[in-house]
Amino acid sequence: MRVIVRRKLSGHVFGAVLCLVGFGVLLTVFWKAWPNASASSNLLSSLWSYVLTEQISLTSEITLKLVHLSIIGGAFLFLGIFVLVFSHQIVYLSSGPVMLQCPYCKNNWRARRAMGWAECPHCRKFIQPQVIKTGK
Repeated sequence: MRVIVRRKLSGHVFGAVLCLVGFGVLLTVFWKAWPNASASSNLLSSLWSYVLTEQISLTSEITLKLVHLSIIGGAFLFLGIFVLVFSHQIVYLSSGPVMLQCPYCKNNWRARRAMGWAECPHCRKFIQPQVIKTGK
C-alpha cells in the first residue's frame, strides 16, 4: 500500500505565522527580562519573579505584565503547532484491484487500483473515493 501525504498550503502558512508570532512574543519577554535576571545568583527564581512583576507598555494606553505576554505567546505557539500538525491529509493507495465507493451517491465500482482522486462513473463527480475492500 502506498501512502500519499497531501499538505494544505493555507494551513501550513497560517500555522507558521502563528508559530512565528508566538516565538516573537516569547523572545520579547525573554529579551526584556534577561538583563535584570542575569545579574542575580539564582537565575531561575529572579527571572520568574521579574516576569511576574514587570510590566511592558505596548502603547500609551495599553500595558501588560510580562506573564500575560508569555501566556499569550505560549498559546500562539501551541495553536501554531496544532494547525501545522493537522494541516495535512493522508491517503492510502493499494496496488491491487479494489472496490471503491463514491461518498456522494454511495455507489460501488471496481478499479484496477485505488486512486487519490477519480470521477465517479455513476454521478460523474470528481471525488476522492473510499476504498471498501481490496482484492489480491
